[in-house]
Amino acid sequence: MRSCCNFGKVAFYFLPWFFCLQIQPLFNAFCLAAVAFHYSAQAATETEAPFSFRIDLRAPSAVSALLERHLEIFALRNSPRNSPEQLNHAIDNLPVSVANLLETEGYFNSKTQARLEQTGERNLVVIEVEPGPVARIQDAQLNISGAIEDNPDRLEVLEQRFNQRRDELIGEPFTQRTWDDLKRRSLASFLARDYPASKMSESRAEIDPLQNTAHFRIDIDSGPLFVFGATEVRGLNHFPEHLVLDRVQINPGQGYRRNDLVNLQTELQNMPHFSSVLVDVDLSESEPFIAPIHINVQEAPLHRITSNIGYNTNVGAQIGVAYRYLNFLDRAWVFNSSLQLTQKEQSATTGVTLPRGTDGWEHNVNLDYLRSDIQGFLSETYRTGVSRNKTDGDIERFMSVQYVTESRELNDGTTSNPKSLTGNFRWIQRKLDSKKDPKNGYLALGEIGGASEYLLSDVSFVRLYGNGILYNQIGKDGVLLLRLELGETFSQDVFGVPSDALFRAGGVGSVRGYAYQSLGVPAGGSTAPGQVLATSTIEYQHPIAPDWRGAVFFDYGDAALDWQSFDAVGGVGVGARWQSPVGQIGADLAYGLESKRVRFEFAMGLAF
Repeated sequence: MRSCCNFGKVAFYFLPWFFCLQIQPLFNAFCLAAVAFHYSAQAATETEAPFSFRIDLRAPSAVSALLERHLEIFALRNSPRNSPEQLNHAIDNLPVSVANLLETEGYFNSKTQARLEQTGERNLVVIEVEPGPVARIQDAQLNISGAIEDNPDRLEVLEQRFNQRRDELIGEPFTQRTWDDLKRRSLASFLARDYPASKMSESRAEIDPLQNTAHFRIDIDSGPLFVFGATEVRGLNHFPEHLVLDRVQINPGQGYRRNDLVNLQTELQNMPHFSSVLVDVDLSESEPFIAPIHINVQEAPLHRITSNIGYNTNVGAQIGVAYRYLNFLDRAWVFNSSLQLTQKEQSATTGVTLPRGTDGWEHNVNLDYLRSDIQGFLSETYRTGVSRNKTDGDIERFMSVQYVTESRELNDGTTSNPKSLTGNFRWIQRKLDSKKDPKNGYLALGEIGGASEYLLSDVSFVRLYGNGILYNQIGKDGVLLLRLELGETFSQDVFGVPSDALFRAGGVGSVRGYAYQSLGVPAGGSTAPGQVLATSTIEYQHPIAPDWRGAVFFDYGDAALDWQSFDAVGGVGVGARWQSPVGQIGADLAYGLESKRVRFEFAMGLAF
């Protein structure tokens, strides 16, 4: 026997019949809820569409973008919660909101009318704005008090700086941005040197809306004159304190300079030993006015292993691993070792770097191995030596003494095994407006090195090398790049000179359109390095999309045994440059005018 529980159009069948009797009240309630849900969902689908409206802004182009960006009514237009009430409230507030915005751009006599036009279900908000004349800066006054009044030379310098800025601003339109910038720069001039406790006691921008003029007044209290005090280092756990103090070139009693602190912090941050550095001072509120220096550091992990994998059109696919230890022999010496494998070159390096001393020089001991097989020229090189380097601003100097042994073989089986004790000096200057995306400036490199047959070397030689890259902005967005590379090795016996003291050309950073190091001295079915080198580049880059530039270029040059056999070749092409977070990455299609071949070239920037 089968029982049925009915409710409206919903029926449930159960076995046995007494089970139905026991749960019938529960299912009746369930069915009521289901029916209620059904009708509420149906009602929801029949709800009217959300309230919407359009905006017709009638304002000069000089202010329209500002209004669209900041007026609340433009954000309300796209809000799912807007309503006629909210819209009417926003329209009522428009004249005041527009006036407040336009005053930040110097318009103090603006007129605004706003209305809602309704046609059927369409709602249109019409906003008519007349900004009126712009107020212009008529005068700026600086009033100075504090201990700086006893320092007439410094006082005169700061007053001259302010007056120069004032003269540049007079007659210019008033903007809140201009006013804020003048206040910020004026106070910063005091804070930068001798008076780090300076404060702005009062500032006023007086606007005459009838005359449409602006009058600035800034009052600055310099506070007392400060000198640097002793230096305290915090946060060291594994490294000795002198690692930090050796870089502090600030003596107690020396006049306060903000740039000294910034430069010290930058130098410490560039050290591998620290993951973060903060350099600051304490300013005493009573005499003596001494500013002790506090250096807070966070040590980097002592051990670090990194790996890389990629592709380079010069040497092909590559993979590598590197290890670094920051506290070798518990002296904060940096131990480095690396293994790099590419299709054409394989290298292993190990070395120890001693941190910079008080004289600014950093010292290094190294042992390296390099094997390369490029253009039929097989070379295995072992190198060991010592070096030192120093950076002063944008200039870097490097000196080294290296003992080099090499085993090399040509395709026809010809072999040679040069050895030399080589001294080398390198000078680099990097003067760029931006390290990641330079548009103006230059890079310059010069090297001189050599060896003597009377001192652990097979032959005597002298090597000269120079490389320069010039960046010049063309128009608003274009960049012209010029590069020149020259080198010559003087020796009576080229076969006794190690390969890295000679020259080959071709590939990225040299003459594109030709294989990597394919330009040199034909010998034994291989391309061997020569004694002379000259390459050049002219390239123009122009924006084609955000962070992207198109490029056209012409490369020209060669490497040869001597200048009599020098025969330069050219390469032309087009490419793209991406301004990535780590620097410029380029890809080119280059055509060799002599090789009659098109080559794809890929590289990360031009630098050394």
